[in-house]
Amino acid sequence: MSKVGTLGRSKAAKFWAAVQGRAAELLAIAQSLDSEQTRERATQQLYDIAPQLGKAAQPFNRFLGVEFNPVSPPEGSRLEIIITCDGNGAGMQAVQDLVALAPALPKGLSVRAFRPPLPQEVIEASEVEIGGKKVRLADLRYVATPSATQAGRFDLQAYVPWQAVTPQDINAPGSVVAMLALGHGIGEERLLTRVGELRIELTFQPATQGLRSWELCPVLDQRQPA
Repeated sequence: MSKVGTLGRSKAAKFWAAVQGRAAELLAIAQSLDSEQTRERATQQLYDIAPQLGKAAQPFNRFLGVEFNPVSPPEGSRLEIIITCDGNGAGMQAVQDLVALAPALPKGLSVRAFRPPLPQEVIEASEVEIGGKKVRLADLRYVATPSATQAGRFDLQAYVPWQAVTPQDINAPGSVVAMLALGHGIGEERLLTRVGELRIELTFQPATQGLRSWELCPVLDQRQPA
């Protein structure tokens, strides 16, 4: 684990002071999420605040960002503050360091390192629209095998509907949506620490082999022999 020096601690303190300065506002917004009449506005407020706090985190490390989890915060919390590096391994240690330096937050707020997996029912209801065609994230399937080149990791074969191909795909057609569904299902930390190579196979019929993204969690959590 890296050691945070005096300058880093000062930058972390400034960030957490910014969070604490908005604590009352965040708790009020979280309370508004409980009402149908105010939920949409409250959700938009969280979307607006997240990049502002993300900007405040970047002096600590330029890869960091901030998001909120109002869907499944831990017991006793109304709103979870997430410190993320957006899946970039270069910021992974900084995420852990900044969270480790967090002060006690007001009751109702909590903090965690990395985006958690989304609840299964949320992913099952999630769709993306590409070129007028809808792709259900639950239709993607993955097969995990222990990586032969990266100890402790698993290589994944993803079976992706052809409709999921986007102009933004860089490594392989369908890779953007495959990574989206995967991150939603297993969370950011597993994505950074347990996944090796991701290979894509496009399918013209819904895949029957493999697991849905959230079903990978117990597989990826298995410890491989060194």
